[in-house]
Amino acid sequence: MPTIYRAEKATYDWLLKNYPRITDFYSEQDLFEFRKKFMHSEEKYSIDLSLMRIDMLAELAEQFDYPADTMSKQGFDLFYRLRHDVSFYDDVFPVLDKLKDHFRLGSISNGNASAGLTALNEYFEYFINAADVMKRKPDGEIFQAFCAHLNVAPEQCLYVGDDPVYDVVGANDAGMPAIWLNRESQSWPQELKPALAEISSLRQLPELLQIV
Repeated sequence: MPTIYRAEKATYDWLLKNYPRITDFYSEQDLFEFRKKFMHSEEKYSIDLSLMRIDMLAELAEQFDYPADTMSKQGFDLFYRLRHDVSFYDDVFPVLDKLKDHFRLGSISNGNASAGLTALNEYFEYFINAADVMKRKPDGEIFQAFCAHLNVAPEQCLYVGDDPVYDVVGANDAGMPAIWLNRESQSWPQELKPALAEISSLRQLPELLQIV
């Protein structure tokens, strides 16, 4: 989320400088609320976040008599570039260095970021996000599409995620065992079937997977 917040702030500052009629009307908070409402105006926008942002910026441009195509393209390009300026937890790359020699690695995301545009590209074989199949986690279809691309069965995979429902329940319902990454020491929702294991740091994964 810090990455998203920085990208949102930079986008607002860009609008302030280049399209001031919008920011004269909308504060940062107002624009956040506008985006949230716009995202829920059509089901496709809650799945394809890139399309949502492009169309939202185009609508803003039309509201305030700016060129919609130009503004939406420039604004999206700025946001998307900053969206990938990610600060990683310090356990990520040391653990991936160990895992990559033993496993095929990939990612499944509800967002519009591509791990391939980050330093993860060196480690991950395949990336899929919701817009690729127009389904979001915890829908099993996105997990199944991931497995189909890699030509593996769900039970041959292990999913590691931090959200009990989107990640653990979604993976389990698709037939994929899952580990809950609980960095914030949250309580597991009692109404949900527990994950295969719970970890507080990725550094615990190699031991769980019995690799050095």
